[in-house]
Amino acid sequence: MASERESEEFPVPLPDSQHASLKATWGLGNHLFVYAAEKTPPPLSGEGGSGAQESGDVLEVRWGQDMHGATTRKLINESHSVFVMLQGQVASLTGSALYHQLKEASRKYRSVAKACSLELQLLLSKSTDEGERDYYSNQIELLESMQLVWSLCEILFIDIAPGEMVLVQLLNWIRWHFPVGREMAQDVLQEESPEQHPVYWDAVFRLLLQGEIERVRKLLSLHSCSQTQPFISVEELLKKMPQWGNLHSISLAEFDLKWRHWREECMRRYDEGQFTAFGQLERVVQVLCGDVLVFSELKDLCETWYHLLVSQLLYQNPTVRPADLGFHVQACMEEFQRVGHRLGSLDNILQAALEFDLHQVIKDSSMCLGDRSWWFGAHLTDILHHCGQIDSQKLEFGSNLREYLLLEYVAGLMSHDSLWQVGIDYLDHCPVFGKEQMKLYIESIPLDSERKANKLIHICEERDLTEQVQSICKIMGVRCSQDGRLGSALSWFLRSKDVSAATRLTEKFLEEYKEAGSFSHLDLLDHLGPTMLLTQQLTFLGKYREFHRLYQDKDVKGAASLLLHLLTARAAPRHFWVTLLMDALPLLETPQVVLGTNQTYELMHCLEELTQELSRTTVKTPPPTSPSSQSAAPTQTLSQSDLDKLKYLRLALCRNLSRSIVQEGTIVPT
Repeated sequence: MASERESEEFPVPLPDSQHASLKATWGLGNHLFVYAAEKTPPPLSGEGGSGAQESGDVLEVRWGQDMHGATTRKLINESHSVFVMLQGQVASLTGSALYHQLKEASRKYRSVAKACSLELQLLLSKSTDEGERDYYSNQIELLESMQLVWSLCEILFIDIAPGEMVLVQLLNWIRWHFPVGREMAQDVLQEESPEQHPVYWDAVFRLLLQGEIERVRKLLSLHSCSQTQPFISVEELLKKMPQWGNLHSISLAEFDLKWRHWREECMRRYDEGQFTAFGQLERVVQVLCGDVLVFSELKDLCETWYHLLVSQLLYQNPTVRPADLGFHVQACMEEFQRVGHRLGSLDNILQAALEFDLHQVIKDSSMCLGDRSWWFGAHLTDILHHCGQIDSQKLEFGSNLREYLLLEYVAGLMSHDSLWQVGIDYLDHCPVFGKEQMKLYIESIPLDSERKANKLIHICEERDLTEQVQSICKIMGVRCSQDGRLGSALSWFLRSKDVSAATRLTEKFLEEYKEAGSFSHLDLLDHLGPTMLLTQQLTFLGKYREFHRLYQDKDVKGAASLLLHLLTARAAPRHFWVTLLMDALPLLETPQVVLGTNQTYELMHCLEELTQELSRTTVKTPPPTSPSSQSAAPTQTLSQSDLDKLKYLRLALCRNLSRSIVQEGTIVPT
């Protein structure tokens, strides 16, 4: 699991000089190259120099690598599907239908995070390495914190309760994240004498503080004194307790009235001393009465200040409105701080949420939730944005908070070998900077294979990124050309519409033919189609290959006509004329006359023009000596064998001319 472990620190050795310094170059996403460099004094005698001497050691620095682990990649990929689907729904739905989909998306995000947490717990249970176990434990704690904050934000800002009766949802929130009471109750129920179990009353109070009234009644009914009057009285009070979820078609005011009457009855029975014989039972009634002191005594069973907050509100102010939650937060936090509990960053985030300070929630989460903070902030803010809970006002750099967080999240994805594909889809939904960032990222993605290049091209074509498509094709074409794969290189250059590169590669094909006497990559040359019109040289190459096909198919007249056209139209490069004229030899020696008088004259004229040009070149042009002249266009150099063939060609042309004159019945012009 080395890929999921925390990064170790490696020092960068500096040159032993007072001028030593560190330099860095950005890589892709969360990626940096750091190296040592030493300034050197300027040259004294006009010698060239760059003014800096760099060491050969380069340190590759990456951060945010926790998001690249095998388990958390599932979190990224599955939440990506939810995100893309939600963006489509936002664009097509309105009103209650959209509101429903936003709630569903929020629940899906939470379920994905929960599944990731459960998988890490399984890995933790199987691991024996101490370092791995620490890593898994930290990641599980981080994911649980994210779920805790997200579910609270969902209650307060996304899945808003009708009538603002928020306490029911807050109770479910507490029960979900603090299941110890239920676990204790299960252990107690397995005993023959439940009340003798050491955690019997702890289970009762934990369940009571979470509003699990039916479970509390079940445990109390198993007590040996359950048929005594105090227990029967508590059973009646618990049974009568108004619970919003069990009441239908009742207004908030009516519920509040019922609850006040019920609490008055609890207080009356308590004042009458009905429960003094059973101390723990008396404490249960104190909770029902909302006694402040008893909550202070039981706060350790609540574990956290926000659990205490919900428990107190349940028995003191169950109809509290969401906007009023912030007024009760400080007292509960102080209650825990009073006994030495230290509050951390998670407490600050939850406090900000309960005080309806969403921007502070996002800000603190981005700083305190580790490498997954960008995942958390980007997806939660996206939903809150579509819910209208976060304004779309632009920040100083020109975009809003939603887009800023999405861009930061994408930065981490783009540095991964495969997750960059996920990042592209997020950039599609960043209207201000998304497309420009996409261009920059695509240009930086290493092209490890043709498959990856084709995938990138498909992505670019879908988004009309023409320049990026051409750039990718050029890079792949150059790489194939350097590897000697001319066919693949030509294919890439044709896709990029790079005229100069295609021209150079065509010259290589022609040189290859001159040396080998045949073409490679016939499949490509036979299917050039309209792309052969990109350059004049490529057009010639395609037509020349067509000449060979006609000759192979025994269409001698068609082949002769095309060959003559290539020469007379001056479509062929000069250095290839010798090859073309030699290709005419078989056509001149066929039993039947293929080339007529006029065509033979044309060939003779081309041969004479080539002969004169070769003569001038041989006399006047010195051999190349400089590098610049060596890189010029190919020149005509003929071997003795080629000269003999041209002489034979001249003789063959004369014979063919006489044959054509006889056949056509013409007279040689004077």
